[in-house]
Amino acid sequence: MDASTFPAKATLRRVIERARDDAGRRLDDLTVLQNDPYRIDTPAGHRDAQWVTEHLDALYGTYRRAHLRGLHYAIVAAGDVQKPDGAIYRNTHDDWKWLGNTAGKAARWLGYIPFERIIDQRNAPPVIHRTSKVETRANILYGIDIDLPSVRDIQPEAYAVGFVPRQAYHFVIFGEKSSLEDIARPIAAQYEADLYLPSGEISDTLIHSMAKDAEDGRPMVLFSLSDCDPAGRQMPVSIARKLQAFRDLFYQHLKFEVVTVALKPEQVRELDLPETPLKEGEKRASRWREAFGIDQTEIDALTTPARAPILRDMLREAFEPYIDSTLRQRVHDAQSEWEVGAGEVIDCHIDHDHIESLRQGLVEEFARLRRMIDDTNGALSAMTTEVVLPAIEVPEPDTDLGADRPALVWFDDDWTVATRKLIRQKSYGGAA
Repeated sequence: MDASTFPAKATLRRVIERARDDAGRRLDDLTVLQNDPYRIDTPAGHRDAQWVTEHLDALYGTYRRAHLRGLHYAIVAAGDVQKPDGAIYRNTHDDWKWLGNTAGKAARWLGYIPFERIIDQRNAPPVIHRTSKVETRANILYGIDIDLPSVRDIQPEAYAVGFVPRQAYHFVIFGEKSSLEDIARPIAAQYEADLYLPSGEISDTLIHSMAKDAEDGRPMVLFSLSDCDPAGRQMPVSIARKLQAFRDLFYQHLKFEVVTVALKPEQVRELDLPETPLKEGEKRASRWREAFGIDQTEIDALTTPARAPILRDMLREAFEPYIDSTLRQRVHDAQSEWEVGAGEVIDCHIDHDHIESLRQGLVEEFARLRRMIDDTNGALSAMTTEVVLPAIEVPEPDTDLGADRPALVWFDDDWTVATRKLIRQKSYGGAA
């Protein structure tokens, strides 16, 4: 199969092959990365990309976004799924590495799936500060305008602040991985819970912030989501211990509970979740296996389309004992009752005939004011009918880029020059 028969455009491959021919070099001389995007366009790359696309569509639907780790577990859960080489895809580090670093990259770089369809589960979203381009235009602003209230609003009314359905507890959701965001964020919003999704064990700085924020007069309830392994089981323990310490050091009135929602050994067995061997060098491995009779299972195993509803139910059920489900309606009813009573008190003390007289006077004054505004705006418009505004000239930036600037590649480098610079940098300045 040559490049012309590939279903995706061989754009990057044509670029590197053209540069090879023009420079009289080998493809390897123009390859920067171990898994270089310019070298993925091969029969094997398309084969792997088609495989990923087929299983992503089958397990998630044609357009739904996915975390790669979640796709890994969805494929494992599907059972007996063959890779392109005929081997069964299993819950191993090698198969996960192949999916993430080889097949998943090929599917995106070759155009089988959009890049944004795979959710970045390791990095926080960017904070954008760039200045947007604005098209220049000039106008003349003239006249005045005001918003006049309705005369029917001339009526004393009572209002109150504080009818807010505030639950008895300050809630926090801690998740070991950012890949839990799609599941945890809507529930956090529903229950007005703080959401902490660090990558791995939470820092002491974040726990201190958590303890400080909890000083709002309510006890804190923390719901924990972590892997079912020695480290994951330790995380809520560490958080609770450090909250104890912060209470003893700074926040003596802090009260808290820590609830392990998932992932527990009994949940792994009950749901028949996939296991992987504990990491080599895990000092707690023997005690762990003796205590629970299993190896390790990542919390991502509950983020697949089939199992995500289970994790959502687990998290919502954990909230139930701490939530007064009638509170919102009772606060609403109390506010309505207060407003009715307050309105009746005011109604007994006002002169309705005098209010109607005030309204009539306002109708006449508003009409007179509107005529004055319209006349003024008309006069101002007439004054500027023949005005031609000067052209807008926005100064362009003026920079002085010397030949000694430290950029890895320069704006005006051609493709081959830029590529050779990158190869030289990667080889610690060696010959390129």
